[in-house]
Amino acid sequence: MKKLAIVLCFLGCVAPAQKGTFTTLRLTWNNLTRIYSVYVPPVLQAKPALVIVLHGAAIVPQSQPPLTVCTHTMGWDSLADANGFLLVCPIASYLPGSPTGRFFWESYGLEPYFSALPDDSGFLRSLMLLMEQPATLGGYSVDPARVFVMGFSSGAMMAQRVCIESADKVAACAVASGPIWVGNTPVLPIPSQPVSIIELHGDNDGTLRYCGGMFWPLPNQPKVPSPSVDVDMNYWLAADGLALNTAPLCTSGKPTRNVFRLDSKSTDGGTEVQFVRESGLGHTYQAWTISSTWEFFSTHGR
Repeated sequence: MKKLAIVLCFLGCVAPAQKGTFTTLRLTWNNLTRIYSVYVPPVLQAKPALVIVLHGAAIVPQSQPPLTVCTHTMGWDSLADANGFLLVCPIASYLPGSPTGRFFWESYGLEPYFSALPDDSGFLRSLMLLMEQPATLGGYSVDPARVFVMGFSSGAMMAQRVCIESADKVAACAVASGPIWVGNTPVLPIPSQPVSIIELHGDNDGTLRYCGGMFWPLPNQPKVPSPSVDVDMNYWLAADGLALNTAPLCTSGKPTRNVFRLDSKSTDGGTEVQFVRESGLGHTYQAWTISSTWEFFSTHGR
């Protein structure tokens, strides 16, 4: 009987997969204490790629920052484990409120909601520069040609901003359900060099609507306009020097029938702008949203 028990355990007791280390850190940026987490997989590549993931708005007390959204919720840690890249999960600025405030990014058009501008774009750039440093200086010697930024919702809006303002550092950007701006139409800067973009957006999104509409950024505040996905795509196509889209994603304020994808590449294939319509999906993401993002990143370094 003892021998049988040993055999059964040998066949059925599987050791858990090895996981990496998750460390939460703080730094001072623009006279504010900023929080970010670093996930290091069990086997980190030499000169690894860097993936920075920006969470959506989190309506929680300031003492409960959304530290594990990019790992436990989105599953980016499993992708890092399988591919050996460094994962960084920054926390947005905090806006006080009643009965509770929220962690919210300073994306284009949302500056008026902050009593003092936190410079989220500068904070994120500082993390890229830090991660490029060797371990002796607090970094991980990441490959500067493989720095990528992904965001969802408020984080997607911020991802677009940092990919414009730090185009010299970011090779590719992934945008999930977040327009390039909200509120009054801004005069957007032009990135210093082309950035590859993949955008995914559910055509049943009732928060940040696929074809544009009114968006409610904060409770007890007026709604503000948000643009259609065509605005994002037309901006990036022009900014990257690619041909304008001849098959609009929206027609008369509704998703264009039988138009589900946009894909444009530069002549040398080094820059790509891609759009994926998530049919029937609301203001959320799925596992394949995240895996598709990494697939895009893995082939769009500089």
